[in-house]
Amino acid sequence: MSVSSSSAPILLVEPQLNDREAVTTAWLGPLIALATAGMVTLFAFRQTMASMVTIWNGSSTYSYGFVIVPLCALLVWRRRDDLRTLHPTTSLLGLTLFFFSAGLWVAGNVADVQVIQHIALITMLDALVWTFLGNASVRVLRFALLFLFFAVPVGDSLVPLLQQWTAAFTVNALRLSGIPAVQDGLILSTPSGNWQVAEACSGIRYLIASIVIGVLVAGVAYRSWKRRITFLLLSALLPIIANAVRAYGIVVLAYLSGNAIATGVDHVIYGFVFFSLLTAILLTVAFRWSEPVTAATLPGAASNEPSARPVRLVANLAMIVIIAVSATALTGFLWSRTPAIPMAANGLAAPPGWIAVDNLDQEWAPEPTSIRARTIETFLSGPREVSVCFASYSGDRRGVELINSSNAVGRSGAWTLLGSSAQAATIAGRPLMVAEYTIARGSRHRLVWTWYSIGDQFTSDPYQLRAIEARNRLFGHPQNTVLYAVSAPFQSDPSEASSILADFLK
Repeated sequence: MSVSSSSAPILLVEPQLNDREAVTTAWLGPLIALATAGMVTLFAFRQTMASMVTIWNGSSTYSYGFVIVPLCALLVWRRRDDLRTLHPTTSLLGLTLFFFSAGLWVAGNVADVQVIQHIALITMLDALVWTFLGNASVRVLRFALLFLFFAVPVGDSLVPLLQQWTAAFTVNALRLSGIPAVQDGLILSTPSGNWQVAEACSGIRYLIASIVIGVLVAGVAYRSWKRRITFLLLSALLPIIANAVRAYGIVVLAYLSGNAIATGVDHVIYGFVFFSLLTAILLTVAFRWSEPVTAATLPGAASNEPSARPVRLVANLAMIVIIAVSATALTGFLWSRTPAIPMAANGLAAPPGWIAVDNLDQEWAPEPTSIRARTIETFLSGPREVSVCFASYSGDRRGVELINSSNAVGRSGAWTLLGSSAQAATIAGRPLMVAEYTIARGSRHRLVWTWYSIGDQFTSDPYQLRAIEARNRLFGHPQNTVLYAVSAPFQSDPSEASSILADFLK
């Protein structure tokens, strides 16, 4: 009796031990191959990874990037029981995706567009999971793999639109409240003073962070797509509306208190409190209507695929190394075939009817980074005034963010950007759409036109400019890119400055 009773637990435990050993044996090889391939990929494309981390560290908008990888690891850990039921296997589709992602990275590197390189790198990391763990594992981990794309710092292009929306909402809300308000682009004037809807007031940080939280919660707390989509829309719309209300509230508080509160550091405090309340509301809604996880709602994890063979793992790992090394070697070769060319002599000849004078104001001009030379000159023709700025970039330098928010007009702080648009102009006898900016400094206003030249081609389209640069680099043509900006003052009607600039450029 005692012997049989004592041996029963052993018979029950032994299969569990064997299962655990079988799971470990099946997963050990693929995970080692995956980790090795991941380290090779990150090392080969380390400059791209470093640029992402630099943006996370240097921008409060994208500082959340540091928590994306730990959150992805947590999402994978939640599905560990489902992964145990799988037989990891290799996938030719994953290897193919890695190859095309490496090609995308090459294109982004040759065109020197960081966001394309960032997207390509994240896609390559996801492709590694597919390559070494197989289709079934990707189906189980698809949410974590897609969530990893939030590590890519993107979203600055929404800032101007959010600024305009916030300014329009604030001025209309003030008028409805009985507070006199006048809008001049992104500047609002009230009896308590002037208010600028700056980039920090656009709410882009609240919006991106809220969307990240919304996607995470929607994927974890909800099972039905109807609830997921509804919550995602709420996560996107609520911060936009809330930020506009916050801006309105700050102006109202300053007006009622005679600028005693809601100015200076109060902006930061109110913004932090507002976003904390917003996050609390979103999480409350999420947990109030969350759907419990059941076996029926989880995606099926069963797989009849054979386990990965060591030969295939080694072959795939070798292909990953070859693709990664080839991609980086190709870009190095292409960049080496793009020599720098001598810079043209600084200075512009005065057009007929115009005379060069000492610069009256240089702070209106864009202050681009990584330039080789910048020149600002001013010309007069009677009462008419035009200032010209041109900055040259060398085509043999990598990592030059030729087109970004730091290079925009009005970044010096002396002038305030009121608005931007596109304007038809004639440059060197050829029609061209230039970028037009309206800036202000107190009661003074200026109109600014900007465009780029590369070789004998003119453009103000950043995508077209990058395409031209990439084409020239592929064929090894020497190239320098020049940013041009011309500016004229005006009193009340921007068309006055527009006609002056058009006449000057003829």
